[in-house]
Amino acid sequence: MSLHTTPILYLNMGGEMLYVLRQRLKAQKISVDKTIQVLDDVTTALLNPKILSSIFVEEPLTEMSILRSTLECVVLSSIVKLDINSMNKLFDLMTMMVKYQLTAATGPREVILLTLNHTDAMRDMVSNTNAQQCIGLVHHMVIDFYDHLTCEDVWNARNDCLKLLKPYCVKVSILLSLGLQNDDGSFNLVHHKYNEKYEENRSCYSGMKLHDMDSKHCCGGSFNLCDDRGTLLGKNMYSMTYEMSKLASKQKNEAQLKDCGAKAELGMLAVQLGTEETSYKRPFTLNLLSNDDSDNVEDSDPKEDSKNDMAATKHEKTVFNEEYKTKLDNVRADFSEDKLKELEHQMLILEILEKAE
Repeated sequence: MSLHTTPILYLNMGGEMLYVLRQRLKAQKISVDKTIQVLDDVTTALLNPKILSSIFVEEPLTEMSILRSTLECVVLSSIVKLDINSMNKLFDLMTMMVKYQLTAATGPREVILLTLNHTDAMRDMVSNTNAQQCIGLVHHMVIDFYDHLTCEDVWNARNDCLKLLKPYCVKVSILLSLGLQNDDGSFNLVHHKYNEKYEENRSCYSGMKLHDMDSKHCCGGSFNLCDDRGTLLGKNMYSMTYEMSKLASKQKNEAQLKDCGAKAELGMLAVQLGTEETSYKRPFTLNLLSNDDSDNVEDSDPKEDSKNDMAATKHEKTVFNEEYKTKLDNVRADFSEDKLKELEHQMLILEILEKAE
C-alpha cells in the first residue's frame, strides 16, 4: 500500500463535492448570497489546517469510511442540510467522478495536474480571502509532497487509490450522457489531447523524479500556482456539460435561422419573378429605436393598422407594376411587331387592374 494516497483522494473528492454542491445550488435557484456562503464555508472547512496536517502524512489510508466521515463533517459545516439519502448520493458522485479521472489519467504528472485542477477551481469558487490564501498554501503542499517522488511512486499511489475505489460501481448520469460510462458501470476511456503514454514508456521514466520530467515531452501542463494544467481531467464537468449544451443549442438555432433565411430568400425570388402572388412576410422585425423608445410604444388601433397595411400593400403593388412596365420597355426592341400589340394589350390589362384596385 502506497503512503501517498490520502491527499490525492481527499483533495479530488473534496473538489468534486464542491462541484456537485455548486451545480445543485444553481439548479434549485438558491440565492447568490446563500450560494457564496455555502461554497465559502465548505471550502474553508475542507482546507482546515488541522485536517490538512493529518492528510499530508506519509501513511496508508486504511479505510474509505474514515475519509467519508471527514468529508461529511466538512459539508455539514455550512448551512446546507442533507439527509442520509442525499449524503449517499453525494458520496457516490464524488467517488465515481474521481474513479473515472484516475482511471483516465495517462501518467503520473497528469495525476498531480488533475488534483491541481481541483484546487484551481476552489480558488475560483470562493470569495473569502482567508479561503483563497489556504488554497495557495494547499497548492504548495501538493507540490512539496509529490514533486520529490519518482514517477513510479506517484503511479503506484494512483493505482492504490483505484484499488480502494474498486468496490464502488455506480452509474452516473453525466458520464453516461457523455458516453464515458457503460450500463455496467465500466468506463470508456476516450483519447484526449493530453497523453503521457506512461505505460508505454514506463521503463524510461519509472525511476525519474517527478520534478525532473520534461513537461514538453509529456504534453505540457504546469505545476505553477496560476497556470495552464494542460488536461481537462479534474475540471468541473457539470459546468463543461452546461456550456456544451448551450453550444449545441446555439448551433441548432443558427441552423434554424439559416433554414428560415433560405426560405425567405426563395420567397423574395418568387415575388421578383412574378410567380408568387401572396404577400411576403419577414421572419422578424428589425427595431431601430432605442430601448427607451420601444418601451414607451402604446397599443395601436387594429382598424387603423388594417387600413395602413392595405395602403402599404397597394403601394407595393403599384411600384411592382411600374418596375414591370420598365422591364417591358427595355425588351421591347427584342420583340417583333406582331408581339408589340400583344404587349400593349397586356399593359392595358395592368392599367385596368391597377385602377380597379
